[in-house]
Amino acid sequence: MRFRREEVKNILVVKLRAMGDTLLSLPSLRALKQGFPGARLAALVPDAAVEVVSGDPDVDEVIPYRRAWFNSLDHHLAVYRGLQDREFDLAVCLHASFRTALIGWMSGARWRSVRNHSGPDWFCNLPSREKKEPKSVIQRDFDALRALGLDPRDDRPRMALAPWAEARAGAFWRSARLGRRVLALLPGAGKPEKRWPRERFARLARSLSRRGWQVLWIEEPGASGGAPAGVRAASFASLQELGAVLKRAGRVLGNDSGPRHLAAACGARTFTLFGPESLREWHPYRREEGHWALKADSGRMRDLDEAGVGREVGEWLKTAK
Repeated sequence: MRFRREEVKNILVVKLRAMGDTLLSLPSLRALKQGFPGARLAALVPDAAVEVVSGDPDVDEVIPYRRAWFNSLDHHLAVYRGLQDREFDLAVCLHASFRTALIGWMSGARWRSVRNHSGPDWFCNLPSREKKEPKSVIQRDFDALRALGLDPRDDRPRMALAPWAEARAGAFWRSARLGRRVLALLPGAGKPEKRWPRERFARLARSLSRRGWQVLWIEEPGASGGAPAGVRAASFASLQELGAVLKRAGRVLGNDSGPRHLAAACGARTFTLFGPESLREWHPYRREEGHWALKADSGRMRDLDEAGVGREVGEWLKTAK
């Protein structure tokens, strides 16, 4: 049995990672739609990342993944039956694990492209010839597409924003009396070791405010702490609305986190502080396009000194106009 792209009419893409990883899968979704222009594309993504792909013109169906599905064998079987009822021809499992590969297999798809960079490509019958070597997460995902005979080139994540999100961002902008020299600051991150100390962010925010910048301190919903005195604080439960706000700000400073990938995907320029993670893997952006990064040589965020960060941020702001 030979794989023929022209026979593929229904594609399942599985990406069960964090919100930032889902954003980095957007170039793969675009490349699949271009490579299979007549096919229907369904994306299975975590609940928390549904808004990333909900308005994507390349996605015909979004299937939310809920961990509660797998609390019992009955849940397992119901999920698999639901996927099988859709009659997928091809399952593409990006940045895969055994769990995602199993879902691809149990979907009933005849063809399966699975790429797991930290283990076997389980249940795969369209193997990739690419070496499993350090590369950006986007290029890792592209390996699964190259196994299909595609040659994806456009690696820029671009997230579609709904009109209602743009409208809410505009209303927030007016109510907060924000102008044109706004810097959005994201002090959070998913892991403690990826967070620059909040007190340093606070001192940097006050310094930038004195230099004429309106700093918008954006917390994750439910986060503790708070913005320093005199700095505007905000929180957004909707990824669509947050993305629209970050787009409007145009300049975003923060830790290596999902929201900074959101900022880049929505068109803002970014300055990212890195600790333990690899720039090669997690900073797939171009400096000449306004995306700067500063990494601690030691891998510890505390070793990024305030003076050095301040100087680099100042240089970046000169280019982000």
